[in-house]
Amino acid sequence: MTPSKLSSCVIGIDVGGTNTDAVILQDDNVLAWHKTPTTSDIQAGVEQAIYEVMKKADISSGQVESVKIGTTQFVNAVLEQDSIDFPPALKNLMEGHFGYVDGGLQVDGTPILELNIEQLKNQAAIIKSKSITTIVIIGVYSPSNPAQEEAAQSILATELGSDFDISCSYTIGRLGFLERENASILNASLRRFARHVIAGFAFAIQKLGRSKLYITLNDGTLSKATTAADHPVKCFSSGPTNSARGAALLAKAANADFGDEREVLVVDVGGTTTDICALLKTGYPRQSAAYVKIAGVRTNFTIPDVHSVALGGGSIVRTSDSGRTSVGPDSVGSKLELESIAFGGNTLTTTDLALSNDATAKMVSNESRYNGLGEVRRIVEEAVDLVKTKQGDARVILVGGGSIIVGEHIIGVGEIIRPKYLEVANAVGAAIAKVSGAVDTAVVPGAKTMSQHIEDAKSLAIERCVIAGGDKNTIEVVEIDAVPISYTTDGATRLVVRVVGDLVEGHDEISDFAELSPILQSPEMHRGSEFTDRSSEYLATDTKGSSYEIIEQIDIKSYKPRLEGDLWYVSEMDLRFLEDGAGVLAVGSSGESYPSYLACLMALRSGEDLIIRRQDTVPDDASFLVAGFMGSPSVYEERIPGLTEITDAIKGVMSLTGMTDFDALIPHEIGGLNAFEGLLAAHRFKKPALDTDCVARAFPMLWQTVRCLEDIPITPSSIADGGGRVEVFASTKDNLEAEDLMRTACTKLGNLAGMCVNPILGPEAKTLPRNSMSHGRSIHLSRSLKQDIISSLLASENGSLLFTGKIISVTRTVAQGFTRGSVLLEQLPSTSLPSDLEANSELEREKPELLVAFENENLSAIEKVTGRKDEVLAVCPDLITFLDMANGAPVGIADYKYGLRVNVIALRAPPMWTTERGLEMGGPKAFGLDIEYKPITTGAYEPPKSVWEMFGNSQEDRM
Repeated sequence: MTPSKLSSCVIGIDVGGTNTDAVILQDDNVLAWHKTPTTSDIQAGVEQAIYEVMKKADISSGQVESVKIGTTQFVNAVLEQDSIDFPPALKNLMEGHFGYVDGGLQVDGTPILELNIEQLKNQAAIIKSKSITTIVIIGVYSPSNPAQEEAAQSILATELGSDFDISCSYTIGRLGFLERENASILNASLRRFARHVIAGFAFAIQKLGRSKLYITLNDGTLSKATTAADHPVKCFSSGPTNSARGAALLAKAANADFGDEREVLVVDVGGTTTDICALLKTGYPRQSAAYVKIAGVRTNFTIPDVHSVALGGGSIVRTSDSGRTSVGPDSVGSKLELESIAFGGNTLTTTDLALSNDATAKMVSNESRYNGLGEVRRIVEEAVDLVKTKQGDARVILVGGGSIIVGEHIIGVGEIIRPKYLEVANAVGAAIAKVSGAVDTAVVPGAKTMSQHIEDAKSLAIERCVIAGGDKNTIEVVEIDAVPISYTTDGATRLVVRVVGDLVEGHDEISDFAELSPILQSPEMHRGSEFTDRSSEYLATDTKGSSYEIIEQIDIKSYKPRLEGDLWYVSEMDLRFLEDGAGVLAVGSSGESYPSYLACLMALRSGEDLIIRRQDTVPDDASFLVAGFMGSPSVYEERIPGLTEITDAIKGVMSLTGMTDFDALIPHEIGGLNAFEGLLAAHRFKKPALDTDCVARAFPMLWQTVRCLEDIPITPSSIADGGGRVEVFASTKDNLEAEDLMRTACTKLGNLAGMCVNPILGPEAKTLPRNSMSHGRSIHLSRSLKQDIISSLLASENGSLLFTGKIISVTRTVAQGFTRGSVLLEQLPSTSLPSDLEANSELEREKPELLVAFENENLSAIEKVTGRKDEVLAVCPDLITFLDMANGAPVGIADYKYGLRVNVIALRAPPMWTTERGLEMGGPKAFGLDIEYKPITTGAYEPPKSVWEMFGNSQEDRM
């Protein structure tokens, strides 16, 4: 195609781990493309790709307006550390120094504490004395309002000078303190390496004269080169996003009709992996709503929701002695043209199954071809089914150099589109990338309505887009998401707005080259092929592949907890058991327990003891305090439970009642984070936690405890925010009033507070529910022995498997401070059926579905089959829990999403909850369900065995 002299051109480049692809676009038309293997010399590879594609298009450098590059180099630098927790090099960087200063915001934007300048100056002096040059600043709710982080950055910069690299977390991640902190640390550790890589890109395009350099980001939009160099984690997953964006454009160019409501998926088959994502109506991939792990590190920066499987054009095909054919997960990768049979090698790959020539005709049997392609089809079908967010047949846009291995029929797919230039869809996506602006904040309606808050957020997002180089006349809103925050009474809502727009023609990027000039002028930039990937230099480590999770080396089957008399000294293994066990008893809610689990882990690794006391041997004159956290689980994600919330609440009750001491602390409930927080609070008073709780599961209301069943008052009680504010409640007319007063006060304290309620004496403590580590131990033991987790758990806990299926829809609303809704599951097809058997429409209509209603916790499970009466399989107070089919881990309501495959189990409720009074307070009618309670049919309830009953020696443990 001969380029027009009237319109400038754009070069899009994708630097992948296997290939570097380049295209030239003019008015969204592909003039030429080129694919070449990626080498360690990144700069030279980009220069060569630019030269070759311009040669094919027959254009001059003066016609190239801009070069847009997507790269996986930054994420590869982290992944190559090969670690299952924080990579050792990053862990060493992170542990160089950390400090705390006053500051942070509440969910409604009011300061927790004002910024303390003197504290910041003291931190600057410590940092300078330790010769640390890279600093990350993280503030609570900074994505909603970055003013405190920016002020802290300015103060530190003034104190330290220009040689120090200071970054703010609000520029990196979304709401979610721990994950944003991790992402910011990852980002800071990569900045030096990123600047060199991007400086290499800049050097490569200098020969084009007036061309400007942009880097593509995870969300499919653009960034100035220097901005991307400062925020390399924002480029981690730009490759899959570029593929999706390019696929959308190429499919439309092929006159594909997207007018109906069918879901559109992009399937990108490379040499080693296949990436699948759902394409939104905007032409952008759906973004991940939950945290993502990078090399074992939990992060929450914006990243596309991509499902990857180990299947590509270079995947190795094998046939076992039993005749079973397997594909992958290993691949010949970039050596396909050297090692595969079709190209003269001796390794059978998936490409050999799809290509026909003399070599494959001689060495690939028809049986191997048939079975191998059947296995490829099975892998693709399962992956597509997992990614789909709607029922019915989807439309697939198939791209990538390895796409020839995918056939013309995929179950669950009604149409497969193979557009022209599918081999370089990722580079096309880079070339068409736009500029974006985004806002992620928490707002509380009051002086302004929610509509006004949304308009303000849109204006701010547009302003940020324009500053980044967007053309205001082309900006469009592509996302508005307003999610009410549960357990709040003030209407607090998380608000996310994102806009995109075209680049302003002639947008000035001269400053970028000026800022990169010190690197551009360095000798290494002029040595051509000697400029290589220097990630190993910047992330060097002496221990590669070491496991931070040292507890996995323990033989779980033979493991016994450390019991000394009536005291149980908790170990790291015990914490892992507790994490999964508390997750089962949380029945879908009770807040994110991971930060609290980490706090316990840190205490143990610091040489401190976490102790649990035996329940049935406590003396009658012993006194116990009951404590935990209350508030919104959404707020927990940003305001991580601290050291003093529960401590201050306990002191409030002790002052109110005149208590001067207590013997042990009882967690308010065993489900979720409160299991850990009770243990931590006891530890801070140098006391043990008692091996019991007041609920035997999780319930949303404070009055839903076994004590309140006996009309024991919640008061005297206290709540505290950890910042010095404490509210005490001497008495109330009843427990319902206590709930209202404490919930309202908690909202005023920022929707998260430590709490302590009416103390307990020895005789009552002995009547509370018995706890056990058996739930979590059963899950971990089965996992380590590679046994069926569900069968083992249900056998040990006398439970019932209700359903095995895939989530096909989730609805959520927030009313009166609680997250209410339902989740619908579709039964998974029998694995005994042939993979190529199309579902009969009559059988499809009769496929059972399971509808689970929830109000912060799972409430009921109802099986639905067309033509039959609905059947209630389980209802509260019996415990209904989702377990991930992949690993048996409990799944919370916040993580329910389409495609997730789960086992739904039910455990019998303790007898106190199945009495007339128990059902009144914790049964179906307590939640407005018009369902009669019938216990799950698993025989009589069996109380859990305590750790002493499971592992103790009766004589030794009573000494």
